[in-house]
Amino acid sequence: MTDVAVITGGASGFGRALAESCAAHGMNVVLLDLDGERARREADALAAGNGVETMGRKVDVADGPSVAAAADAVAGRFGRADLVISNVGVQLFGALDRTTDDEWRWVLDVNVVGSARVARAFLPFLRQASPGRLAFTSSSSVLDPAARMTMYQSSKFAVWGLAETLRLELADDGVAVSVVFPSGMLSRHLETSEAAQPGNLRRAIAADDDFLAMHASNPTMAEFLATPEEAAADVIDALLAGAPYVITHGDFVDAIDARTTLLRHAAETAR
Repeated sequence: MTDVAVITGGASGFGRALAESCAAHGMNVVLLDLDGERARREADALAAGNGVETMGRKVDVADGPSVAAAADAVAGRFGRADLVISNVGVQLFGALDRTTDDEWRWVLDVNVVGSARVARAFLPFLRQASPGRLAFTSSSSVLDPAARMTMYQSSKFAVWGLAETLRLELADDGVAVSVVFPSGMLSRHLETSEAAQPGNLRRAIAADDDFLAMHASNPTMAEFLATPEEAAADVIDALLAGAPYVITHGDFVDAIDARTTLLRHAAETAR
């Protein structure tokens, strides 16, 4: 039987590039996205270009029944899911004192609870797979943060925590859990984030001064831009190998070392 990969946010950008890589590995692919029409169109293109079976379907990860219905549809079409990539992420910039509780609720519900909904819906498949692979898209900005990204970065730290916990809980089930840390990409991320905003929260994803403050706090962030295809190039191989962490591109060695040194000092002080 051919393995099946399920990718949320799969209709464009990083998710679409990951789907292409899965198809190149000979996997059947399910593209789930808030833009259902685009998901179906890209799924058809993926099938035509790679000779695999695909499915594209609308899903709203902020809606539990929508996610559950997507899992049922996968069960009906393929009867299995061997690799599930929870590639969920909406962005909303702003200094803390200019953000609202409703904005926080939206970002956290989509990025964090949405990731949990996807994992929960597909866990029965992954427990039956041999082996099962579950991956979450976090962000390289949690490795080297920048200003004006409080909501997004907080949510991506939480996704990392979700993955670490599930790695422990699913170890006996033979399900490997990975965290992917993508850096900046030339993609539709801001466009799709704006399109996903609820009507009561409509505002610009970012103001000009947000980008200026972000860049001033972390000048190297803009140096690591890549196409989604470049970022996704080696990810699927790493996920299939069960790698716990995958950094797509960029140089984060110094940032990681600096944080590790401070944490080690705090741990030694406590001991």
